Amino acid sequence: GHVLNTSSMAGLTGMRWLGVYSASKFAIVGLSEALRRELQPRGIGVSVLCPMLASPGMAQSLLGASSSEASRPGETPAPNALVGKIISAEEVAQRALRGIERNDLYILTHFEQREILRRRAARLDAMFEDDVWPLSD
Repeated sequence: GHVLNTSSMAGLTGMRWLGVYSASKFAIVGLSEALRRELQPRGIGVSVLCPMLASPGMAQSLLGASSSEASRPGETPAPNALVGKIISAEEVAQRALRGIERNDLYILTHFEQREILRRRAARLDAMFEDDVWPLSD
């Protein structure tokens, strides 16, 4: 068997104006990572689908819902927080099926995600530089 959970790119990197949404999507990624380790010995695969925009209405829905969170008059969410082309639901489904067939843990939908995730990994890795780690000898 195989479990496919659906998260979001917001489950791999936090985005301005999407804090609560990101928190719930990070939870799905964490659950999927743990579940994969638990079910792997039983021959059951687990994948987590982390799409970016997959329909024209998705961006408007996310930005419209979050614009009420603006803390200053005239401040609205930056649309470039959701960079990437909009792809069809059919393309997302094709990528999900391919990921399941390959038993991928993470199923990503947009090439643009690569650079975003590289920057996140670089920020994490930088915490191990000599001037930050170790604090004592």
